[in-house]
Formats: sequence, structure tokens, C-alpha cells
Amino acid sequence: MKLEDLVFVTSNESKRREAEAVLGFALRHQALDLVEPQSLDLHQVVRSKAAAGFELVKAPVLVEDTGLELLGLGGFPGPLIRWLLASVGASGICTIAHAFGDARAVARCVACAADGSQTIIGEGAVLGTIAREPRGAGGFGWDSAFIPDDSAGRTYGEMDDDEKNAISHRHKAFVALRDALSR
Repeated sequence: MKLEDLVFVTSNESKRREAEAVLGFALRHQALDLVEPQSLDLHQVVRSKAAAGFELVKAPVLVEDTGLELLGLGGFPGPLIRWLLASVGASGICTIAHAFGDARAVARCVACAADGSQTIIGEGAVLGTIAREPRGAGGFGWDSAFIPDDSAGRTYGEMDDDEKNAISHRHKAFVALRDALSR
């Protein structure tokens, strides 16, 4: 499989733009909402999405999923962050993280390429903390709540796209996938 030949299956335009910026080329793309298992296992989620995407697209696919693991909650919500964000927003994530006395977090992304016979995974993780309140208008999702350890105290939302893309969990996952596919 070659990364350039994969169809990136996502309905999230922000994720597509970020992936293209990290990889440095326009991805073949199909906007589909894939059914995904509600699981705390990010690898299970992407493998399921990749299989579903391959069945629908009938071509080799690229999928990814992201989790935000709040260490004060034992890693919850992880891949279920989408639902927590939808219910309480970025400010609620800040409140929850600080309510348990440990605001440390891990932003994790798993990118997966699948062609029906093989599945290749790339994973990236960034350690950080959750801000006391959302900061910054950049990025999307929970970016205004997450402060990577190597960001001089700024949230993803306070960074421009190039700064975020240089250090993000998604960047690390796509680079790891690219490297795995080139072996």
C-alpha cells in the first residue's frame, strides 16, 4: 500500500485539512460517517472503521481516530471524547479534569491504512494538561482545552495551524503510518 493511493474516509473537514498539512499533499478523500464501536480501545475503533470504510469505498482506505485521556479519570474518555465534548463542551472538559485533582492528559491519535488483506497502524501521543478554562480560537474540538507539555503553556487553540501540526498527536500518528507503509 502507498499512502498516496489511499482514500481518506472522514466526514471531518478539519481532520482532512490537518492530515494533508502534515503529509504535504492532497489526499484522495470520501466524506462518510462510519459506524464505530463505542470502545475505550482506540485500536479497536480504527480497525473497525477501516474495515467498514474498505467495504463501502471498495478501495484501500485511510482512517483515523483520536482520543483524549484524562489521567485523573483513569484515561477516560479516550476515544469517547467526541461525546463528552458534545455534552459539556471544552469548558466542561476543563471543569471535569480539574475536579479530580489531576489535570494531566494524553492526546492520542491512531491512523490506519487497510486494503482488505492487511492493516497498517501509526500511533501518536502527546502528553499535556487540561487548561483551567478554554483558551484560543484556533483548531477544533477540544483544542482550546489541551496544553501540550512542549508548547510553552499554550493550548492547541492558541497555536496557528503550522505550530500545532508540527507537534500534534495527529502529526505523530500520520508520520508513524507513513514510515510503516514505506518499510
